[in-house]
Order: sequence, then C-alpha cells, then structure tokens
Amino acid sequence: MELRLAGALLLLLLGSCSHAPPQVTQVFDQVNRVYDPADGAWTERLSVFVQASSSDGLKVFDRLHLIHDGQGIFVTLNRSQWASSTPPGEFWMGVNNLKFSGSVPTGEWRALLVTRSGQKVESKFVVPSAVRTPSPRTAAPVVRPDGAPYRYRVSNWVDSYLVWPRDAGGTVLSRTKTFGPTFEVPAGAVSFELYSYDNDRGEGLVAGPFPVQNHP
Repeated sequence: MELRLAGALLLLLLGSCSHAPPQVTQVFDQVNRVYDPADGAWTERLSVFVQASSSDGLKVFDRLHLIHDGQGIFVTLNRSQWASSTPPGEFWMGVNNLKFSGSVPTGEWRALLVTRSGQKVESKFVVPSAVRTPSPRTAAPVVRPDGAPYRYRVSNWVDSYLVWPRDAGGTVLSRTKTFGPTFEVPAGAVSFELYSYDNDRGEGLVAGPFPVQNHP
C-alpha cells in the first residue's frame, strides 16, 4: 500500500511540473507595395506575424525563423529584432516589410518558433503564386508641410489611409485613420509612414518614412 501511495504521489509531482508545449495559433502574412522616399523607388515587401502562446509565459520565446525551402531563404529574428503586438488576450511577433532583392518569393513558407529551452513549434503559410498585374500606382507620393505646426499635405496618394507617426526610438505613437490630403502628427514624432490596403489587388500600400520638419 505504501509503495502504491508513493508511486501515486510521484506521478502527481511529475504532472504538476509538466508544461504544455508552446503553440502557434495562426500566422498573418501580407505582401506590401512600399515607396521609400530615401531612394525614390517602389518595392515589394513581406510582412509576417505569428500569434503564439505558452503556459510558461511569453518570455520563453527566443527566436523566430522564416523559411522558404524552395528558394533557400532563412531569416532569423531574435527578441530584440522582432516587432510585437499585444491586443487583449493575444501576443503577436513578427516583422514588417521584409525586403528581398526582387519581388516577394511566392509559395510555401515555414514559421519556426524556438523557445529558450530549445522547444520548437512550426506553422506553414503560403504567399499566393497567382500572377499579379503590374500596379497602376507608379507615381511617387509627395508630402509637404501644410502651414500649421505638425500638419502635412500629401498628393499622389489614396483618399483613405492610416498615419503612423514614430518617435526617436521607432515606437509607433498612434494609428490615425485619415480621409483626404491633410493630416497632423503629434509633437513627439520624428518621422511618419502612410499606410493603406488595396482590396482589389490584395496588397498593402506603404509610403515612408518621411521626416518630421522642425517646428517651434
């Protein structure tokens, strides 16, 4: 009887020390068409975010690998490199506007998440390989100050978009929905980006970063 009780206690202790493996709930991927005012060119880029969870908390996640086996692409992001988002009850990590030498590689990708203890969890996603027609948007968006402090006007752009101002550390200060050519950024911003989504083509449109002019 004593041996049976000891064995039962040992099983209970082992069970209390076990942890559920980390999980990837879903993967979000999107091809973006990006205009960079620094070089005056449009490029195709890829944004990928992984929704992850762990019974041991979020600090266990150490590295995220984005892998395209067919093209031999292996991108590694550590904790200091990935962007993160924490809407209520969720944790997302990933990268915005990953740049390649040409267009975004299509087909199957793997998102491989690794914890500090070496546990691995993987999820696959597919960038559609359907032939995309050339984008009609080739003109460069033009951004100029619009009289009042921190107010700007954009031309050669879409009518509805988001403004993403960033501080000196690169943190997004707000995401302001804007209609029309004029918008304002907060006083603490040093740069901003413009973002929209082309429903017909199924791709994001990004312009920036644009520097914030010095204001009194």
